[in-house]
Amino acid sequence: FLYFIASISYAMSHHAKVRDLREKNKVDLMKQLTEFKKELSQLRVAQQAGGNESRLARIRPIRKSIARILTVLNQKERENVKKVYAEKKMRAKTPKTLRTKLTRRRRLALTEHEKKRKTHRQTRMAHKYPKRVFAVKL
Repeated sequence: FLYFIASISYAMSHHAKVRDLREKNKVDLMKQLTEFKKELSQLRVAQQAGGNESRLARIRPIRKSIARILTVLNQKERENVKKVYAEKKMRAKTPKTLRTKLTRRRRLALTEHEKKRKTHRQTRMAHKYPKRVFAVKL
């Protein structure tokens, strides 16, 4: 059992690097996450039992590694969902969490097409009385 613990801590002596995590698939990330969580729980037990300081100093890096893995998993999930909603048909039904973050004013503002629309009367009058273009000779 001690050999198993030693092999885990040797294998995870360094914290997880994000560039390496991004290359892995979801299954590998989940496997690594469970390993880190196991090691964290063992360290917590050692902390209560009064383990040596050098080993307990690993708690913080492991917590950060777990956070990194979860962040990469969430980002990958968001990217996949964005790809689904990127299609023309699905764009109107995009979840609020995936929409662009704007101010309330920008969100509620009319689109360019809506701004340019005119009533029937406006178009008729604009056609009937076009803008006069002339120049004065000096």
